[in-house]
Amino acid sequence: MLVAASMRLAPIRQAREEMNLVSNASLENAPPSLAFATVAMGAFRGLIVDILWIRADKLKQEGQFFDAKQLAEWITVLQPRFATVWIFHGWNMAYNISVAVPNTQPEERWRWVRNGYELLRDKGIEKNPHSISLYRELAWIFQHKISGVNDDCHMYYKRQLALAMRPLLGEKTREEFQALARAPEELSDIMQDADIKSFVELLMQADDEFANDDRFVKNYMALRQNPNQFADQAQEVVNSFRGTPALEKFDYFARAHQLRKVWKFDIDLMIDLNDKYGAASIDDPNDRKPLNWEHPDVHAMYWAQKGLDVAGKPGKYSVDEKNTDRIIFHSLQNLFRRGKLILYDLPDQAPAVFLRPDLEMFDSLNAAWIERIEKYEAFERGNPKAVRGGHRSMLMNAVEVFYRAGHRVKAAQIYAQLRQRYATPEDRRFDVGLITFVRRRIAEELDRPGGKDATELIVMTLGEAYFRFAVHDDDEAAGRERWAREVYDLYQTGSADGARTGLPPFDIMRYMALRTFMEDPFYPDHLKLRLMGRIKIERPDLFDKLMKQEEAFQKLVEEAARKRQGP
Repeated sequence: MLVAASMRLAPIRQAREEMNLVSNASLENAPPSLAFATVAMGAFRGLIVDILWIRADKLKQEGQFFDAKQLAEWITVLQPRFATVWIFHGWNMAYNISVAVPNTQPEERWRWVRNGYELLRDKGIEKNPHSISLYRELAWIFQHKISGVNDDCHMYYKRQLALAMRPLLGEKTREEFQALARAPEELSDIMQDADIKSFVELLMQADDEFANDDRFVKNYMALRQNPNQFADQAQEVVNSFRGTPALEKFDYFARAHQLRKVWKFDIDLMIDLNDKYGAASIDDPNDRKPLNWEHPDVHAMYWAQKGLDVAGKPGKYSVDEKNTDRIIFHSLQNLFRRGKLILYDLPDQAPAVFLRPDLEMFDSLNAAWIERIEKYEAFERGNPKAVRGGHRSMLMNAVEVFYRAGHRVKAAQIYAQLRQRYATPEDRRFDVGLITFVRRRIAEELDRPGGKDATELIVMTLGEAYFRFAVHDDDEAAGRERWAREVYDLYQTGSADGARTGLPPFDIMRYMALRTFMEDPFYPDHLKLRLMGRIKIERPDLFDKLMKQEEAFQKLVEEAARKRQGP
């Protein structure tokens, strides 16, 4: 028995090394009893980890998240190669502790969410670079916690992430990302340029905040965004170099430095993702723009792809790899549905956040869907019916979405693909032309029990047109206005036989939509004022019609008030 057991020691030791479960790190800031126990028990260190792990899990079940956090910290020190405890620790902070904070304190909630993803990104992955589960969990926090809508403070999270990324991205062109990738990685490297060395030295002399090399770049970025935090002389140094190649070169270095050191991004991988998944022009699919790195789903895509590249096993499509791969796919879906992240600047307060579909993400999503159909066919040696069915539904919805937005040529192209891939003798839905197909879908929606009625659909569409016009998305605004008119005409045609109740005149419905928009507390007053200003100046004919409807409405209100008062 002993001989047989001893023969198993070598394979067990090898397995421990492969799983990175060997560590000799010392335990700091722990109670003396725990520190003594870990030293005294030596080889029984694993037993201590088991006891702490059981206790931490029990505390979590009891809702004592802060106590569980402390135990998890000790376990990560005792067994840093144990990926599961990093996942437990990061999840506990991002999900459990964050929601234990009242939703009236979004900044405090955000701190815990940020602590969660920073722990996984900066410490867990650093110590376990080949654990794909850590990359997946990190990506999940961005996709579900920040990009999702389950948390009451999700809009605050989106705003904070976007505001943190915006100063680092510049003009968001491919050339901009390539310039960032070429930037040196260390301050000592960039200072080989004599002019930049002079700039750095002058800034160090101007303000003691720049005396520390480790904080120099961080403080420089803060200076560019908020000069009032620093001595006036520091801003004078920047002004004296404004417009020079030295300042431009240093600015690229500083932004690239933050992306690499703080956000842990590989800029070359960012470029690869931009090239593969970036937004494609609706008119020219070959004209691609970079992904919007202000959006949390793009961060999710990055970390999922990084995990597949670093920790994936070619030729072995494991469950972990499949789930990580799906994060990229689901993030692309999210970007198509709500990837246009609009930060609307407001005077003396934080920007308002709006999310709208990003139709330019369709081609990337469609290509990824087809790629995954082929991948699942190859790996699973079968016919992935669920994936194909989802693709068919996505194409059907996309036809309608593009048609509604006024992109009729693109809608026709998608419809042609839909017919080519999924038309069958049994399914005759696609035998008709594009316009008939779209109108049938709308008619089904209007006639379906529980669906939107025509008034609701038209008012909502016009309201969206007003919003798009207010934020200068004029093409989308015009497309939605045309679509509202088309739905109106379609419904009125159907009401001629008496089967449907006729609608009010279109001008009245347009006024109803404006009142609904102006009374909606979700939209800031500043945005509403901008809308009315633009309509008055740029569309005076529409403004006159709206004002006439307003006068007529006020007369009706006054007349109703007089009737209630009696003689």
